[in-house]
Amino acid sequence: MAIPVILVFGATGKIGGALVEELLPAHAAGRVKLVAAVRRPEAAPAFEARGLEARLIDLDLAETRGLEPIVGAMRGVDRVFLLTGYDVRMIAQSKAAIDAARAVGASQIVHVGAHASPDTTIVHFAWHQVVEAYIDRSGVDATHLRPTSFMQNLPLLLQVGGAQPGVLPHYLGDARTSWVDTGDVARVAAVALREPKAHAGRAYGLGTEAASMPEIAALLAEITGLPWRDEAREPAGFLRTMTALGADPVYMACVRNVFERTRSGSLKDAADTFDTVQRLTGRAPTTLRDYIERHRAAFS
Repeated sequence: MAIPVILVFGATGKIGGALVEELLPAHAAGRVKLVAAVRRPEAAPAFEARGLEARLIDLDLAETRGLEPIVGAMRGVDRVFLLTGYDVRMIAQSKAAIDAARAVGASQIVHVGAHASPDTTIVHFAWHQVVEAYIDRSGVDATHLRPTSFMQNLPLLLQVGGAQPGVLPHYLGDARTSWVDTGDVARVAAVALREPKAHAGRAYGLGTEAASMPEIAALLAEITGLPWRDEAREPAGFLRTMTALGADPVYMACVRNVFERTRSGSLKDAADTFDTVQRLTGRAPTTLRDYIERHRAAFS
């Protein structure tokens, strides 16, 4: 039997990088062949040094060069992990990857989207749902992963918030929201990629713990022994800051709207949690306490 070839989009990111780590033992044992998709040639040597193949695939070039170069780069791929950029280009990027996967005869796509109600009116959540629908009509077996807020965003709030030491800036008021560690998303993805038939046609919510920002600030104080406090700010300020840093204004406007609706209580699914990680991996998910303790230096 041929060894299945797994292509990982987003291999240089947090989720994709963690997924590579999860699948490396199976790759080393010859149970799968792991391939990293990279957008820049200089990213390839780091994967090749670990015994992985790296293929140069820039999904943004499909518009000007057509689909064939992507199809050529994906020849021989059986299973695809699909995570694209967090801006409006995700729709075209995902479509190109899905069309190429179908063209090369891939048997599975594991896609990272976002948790939202089926009738969501949040624009970037709807983008993910449009991508999911396109995958489902492609004829390729699919598993959809739907994470909530990433715990890894907490240090980013400190970096972009410009707050004083010991202050956790945020835009959610006292509302609780759901959190998940990117490593747990990767572990669930690895399970689906190792056992594609068992997870075909499934969609998995991936939020493991609900907490408000005041609760997280209190947890930071307890763990670090420092006098942490939260500082609620206006979501409009987040949009100004992020667009000034070069982030996609359309996507960031959506994030601002999520903040506004979460703190007002009108986004009913913002604090949803699931037992997916424990149920599929057999391991307890990372808690906020675990995450902060593991990354204590980032909060000290």
